[in-house]
Amino acid sequence: MLTPRFKLTQDDNHVFITVHAPYTNIGDTEIDVDGEHFLFVSSPYFLRLRLPGRIVDNDSSKGSYICDSGDFNLTFDKETPGEHFENLDMITSLLAPKDIPDINPNLVEMLEEDGITLENENNEVIDYSNKYSYGFANKLTTEFSNIGSEFPQIFELRVPETVSIEDRTAKRIKHEDDKFSSDHYLADFYDEELLEPFLTGIVSWNKPNFNKEIEFTDDELGVLKELPNKNFLLSKTEYKEVLYGLVDILYAYCYDKRSTLNESTVESGWTINKLSATLSWFCTFRDMREVLTTCYRRALIYPIFRNYDLCVKVRNDLVSLFKLGKKFIVKCMIEIHQLFNASNDARYILNQLYIRDYLIFLQKCRNEELDELCNNIANIEISKDDLELDIVELEEAAELVKQEEVDSIVENEVAVKMASMSLLKGLHRTNPVYIEGDSDEFESDSSDSSDSSDSSDDSSDELDSDDDPS
Repeated sequence: MLTPRFKLTQDDNHVFITVHAPYTNIGDTEIDVDGEHFLFVSSPYFLRLRLPGRIVDNDSSKGSYICDSGDFNLTFDKETPGEHFENLDMITSLLAPKDIPDINPNLVEMLEEDGITLENENNEVIDYSNKYSYGFANKLTTEFSNIGSEFPQIFELRVPETVSIEDRTAKRIKHEDDKFSSDHYLADFYDEELLEPFLTGIVSWNKPNFNKEIEFTDDELGVLKELPNKNFLLSKTEYKEVLYGLVDILYAYCYDKRSTLNESTVESGWTINKLSATLSWFCTFRDMREVLTTCYRRALIYPIFRNYDLCVKVRNDLVSLFKLGKKFIVKCMIEIHQLFNASNDARYILNQLYIRDYLIFLQKCRNEELDELCNNIANIEISKDDLELDIVELEEAAELVKQEEVDSIVENEVAVKMASMSLLKGLHRTNPVYIEGDSDEFESDSSDSSDSSDSSDDSSDELDSDDDPS
């Protein structure tokens, strides 16, 4: 049976359900409502939902089928008039649980209404020294073997199953230090004309004409309806790490949007993959400062434009992205999902390891958590010294060299001008003027010429000394 594409909206007293089922046999259609449960069966489609509130099937309920679009439009009354149903547009969380195998066996089927269960840790610090898992919330251990070696164009860490979570950060930092190019960094530091469009540009969601009434497209709804509805059993530490990983991935997404002026390219999948330490190193973060520092570092090491001010701009874009709320964040993650699926380098594996579970998780997590995350990002400033790439010293050294070159050019120009002045002075004194006429006039001029010739000897000595500094 197929899960049809569907959409739910509401007003104060009604819930409106649209089910897209173009190949159905209307005569075999069955629709059933029982409190918060909704069932739609019409071969070859099957849809079972659990709503966030109760609806009733009564005399005022109505439905219609539009042949041209293949849509069933259904209207039901709310059992409690005026009640607001939360997250009706988070359609994955509305799907009734299905027994679908998944690569994350530790993410159990939905058991609770919110879909996220936090375990108590008794304030104990988790020991990662012998933990070799990876993937969303580090729940994978044996599903893949040598995944890094199998996809070397995607993962910088070749064998995550042999490198503990604790050791990955140190290895990543060393690898980044080796990859950092001072020449590339300084070239972008001084090339203001090249960077100007990307520093002054505005990402789409910050433009005045951006519609903040976020709606999912049919393609986006198609992605969400194919996701299984699962419960996440996470410790409080794992929950925070998942949120930090989300920031890491979305920072890379924001960098791509700014560096392409909102027009994603065939390289966008590579950019997001490469800039995210979560996706390329299976890394886990402990606090927000560590996340942002890593994001800045990788943005100064790998992409085509490497500029600290650009990093700050991207951070601000990320803050404004989070301010638009959970639904827009889900839209952005769907776009990442689509970019990875369209990649020629098999980046669909990143969807299996991370993005699909993030899409399910985001639909279940509380808006307050994302708001707190946004405030945390906005209140942390990352300095150049925090990056530990010695870029402050690098810029200072470059400025000294630049000043020395300027001083040298000025000295050379002065020297050339002085030499030119001496040369012109000498040439004026060594050119006697002969006037045709009687002998007396000629002798008189000769006498003057002799005096001029004497003067020219002194001038000649001056030229020699200029030409031969020894």
